[in-house]
Amino acid sequence: QQYLKRDDEGDWVLKSAPCAFLEADTNACSIYDVRPQACREYPHTDRKNMAGILNLTEQNAHLCPAVSSIVQRMMNLTENT
Repeated sequence: QQYLKRDDEGDWVLKSAPCAFLEADTNACSIYDVRPQACREYPHTDRKNMAGILNLTEQNAHLCPAVSSIVQRMMNLTENT
């Protein structure tokens, strides 16, 4: 709980960004081998039920260029259907 807090939806989220375990000089995770499950699954774009985490995906799109790119591609696909 030193590094996490509950958000409005009751999910555990980081208290600060960037993560306290992100090494500034290498941009690497200092606890990579024992990182939490949420970090292992990040950016959560391979879920079968993406509709259930749209709010999280939108938040991640502002933080992670990969998520932003995936969201843009998904939007392009839905516009063309």
